[in-house]
Amino acid sequence: MTKEQIKQKYDITEYVQPEIIIPEKPKEGLVLIVGSSGSGKTTIIKSWFNKEEVVFNTKNLIDNFSSIEKGESCLLACGLRSIPTWFRSYYSLSTGEAHRAYCAKIIDMNMIYIDEFTSVVDRNTAKSLSTSLKKYYDKKKELLVIATCHRDVEDWLQPDLVYDTDAKIYRPRGSLQRPKIKLVIYPCAVKDWVYFKDHHYLSSSIANSCHCYIGLFNGEPVTFSAVIHGTGRDIISYWRESRLVVKPEFQGLGIGKAMSEGVAEIYFNAGKRFFSKTAHPALGEYRNNSIKWRGTSTNQKARPSYIKKNGSARVHKGFGKTKEQIMRDAYRVCYSHEYVSENKI
Repeated sequence: MTKEQIKQKYDITEYVQPEIIIPEKPKEGLVLIVGSSGSGKTTIIKSWFNKEEVVFNTKNLIDNFSSIEKGESCLLACGLRSIPTWFRSYYSLSTGEAHRAYCAKIIDMNMIYIDEFTSVVDRNTAKSLSTSLKKYYDKKKELLVIATCHRDVEDWLQPDLVYDTDAKIYRPRGSLQRPKIKLVIYPCAVKDWVYFKDHHYLSSSIANSCHCYIGLFNGEPVTFSAVIHGTGRDIISYWRESRLVVKPEFQGLGIGKAMSEGVAEIYFNAGKRFFSKTAHPALGEYRNNSIKWRGTSTNQKARPSYIKKNGSARVHKGFGKTKEQIMRDAYRVCYSHEYVSENKI
């Protein structure tokens, strides 16, 4: 069969390359270039910017950045908040994790464009990554151009300007508002931790005495919280958040904050005191600036009370921690807060 016969069989006419208009490059703003495949997005990007290669080595992901501190900042900015992932090779990551890492590397390289944005990831990851990048951009206020064939990211990215390569026009984003996230919280069993434990940034263990909760987003279990009872010299009885995990594809949407506060409100409304400690900078800084949380006396401070006078670990029975873990906790500076709801300041 000849090429002409193939054309006749499938009624193929001669292909005519569509006209691609190169618009004027904006000087500032969060700019979205969106349109169908082959409509000229990559051509525009090539016309506006010099091509730069994003390369990863086979070492730990965090080693691929200009510094450990910059890597932490960029990875958090792109919503890759499963900390153990930072210490795996880029080539062992899931597709969603790898795309977040790719965007983080672009930020580290001071590039101001991302082509094929979210083209290879599921749409939940696309939404959360878009939300994370918007938060990052709002702090930087520099030119950032994002090109994609997926129009669903526009609501979550909330760009300042949109160039539609199908219509070949610029259009302002108008009065777009990010869709609201409704989280439904249910009590669950300790055994349900198995579906979330691999995503916790510190430990995969959990106490059997914990009260556990699962958060559903659009009917899908996406977040887990565990709460444990405690007593102390100054407080006769209190409850403490022991575990808080959000599945990777939903990180960056604010689900963790909503879950933590939703569970805390349950105890607050029951007249119980509720505390939470975290080493996560994004969550900790949010609480520092929220009227719903009040910093404790150990907020962002080391806890020398964990150490005996002779310098050894003060091991408390029933905590299930080794001496090494307690020594680590003594010198690891964390955020520590009590939940006070919106009824108090």
